[in-house]
Amino acid sequence: MTWHENIEDFGKEIAPDSTFRFECRPGLSCFGMCCSTEITLTPYDIARMRGHLSMDTGAFLSTYCETYIDPLTGFPFVVLKRREDGRCVFLGNHGCNLYESRPSCCRNYPLARVIDEDGKTGKRLIKYCLQQEATYCEGLGRGPDWTIGGYCEMNGLGPYEKANDLFLDIPFTFNRLPYSVRQDREVQSMVFEAVFNFDRFFEKYGRLPRIAVPKDNHELIVLVRSIALNLIKKIAHLKLKD
Repeated sequence: MTWHENIEDFGKEIAPDSTFRFECRPGLSCFGMCCSTEITLTPYDIARMRGHLSMDTGAFLSTYCETYIDPLTGFPFVVLKRREDGRCVFLGNHGCNLYESRPSCCRNYPLARVIDEDGKTGKRLIKYCLQQEATYCEGLGRGPDWTIGGYCEMNGLGPYEKANDLFLDIPFTFNRLPYSVRQDREVQSMVFEAVFNFDRFFEKYGRLPRIAVPKDNHELIVLVRSIALNLIKKIAHLKLKD
């Protein structure tokens, strides 16, 4: 099983110590064309973006996002809406209108961070792939040389990767449920609310004195992970008991 941060083709795997050349700037004729790809969001992405816009997750998801169910795993995923011309809803005349809080897959491009989990051992392997098939992209193969670490640091990916790695526990755990349970619409809806629409979830179910919704986004994802994993555990117990 693989969870990735962009459903576009991964590209070609590159060695951890390899370098690549890439630049992106308004002067290139392709500027903004990569924003026509499907942009998947993690809970941390949503936390940052909805905070930037001073919205709760319910309003953010309904206004700017589309939600789908992975037909194989049954796990919900969220992508940004696109305008009529096919480009991202946040793309303006001079670039991204939400650049400071742009999601992790945008920060990674032209890299894709791919995580595999061994179904037997549960061990996870992280690899990076370099997008080389985007013929429209003039920035590939030009500009400065980058290491993977240097490029990720320049794009502020540290807190995103830390939070996204916590999030990964949720879809991987969900995938261990029996197929019939994972395809249950009620189950999918509950998991979606807890994982992605967490502001509304806390509003409905998090009013107990012992639950304080963190203001820090990383701490928020820690709480979302804990709640979601407990929810999946309860779902497994109840559904298998029926």
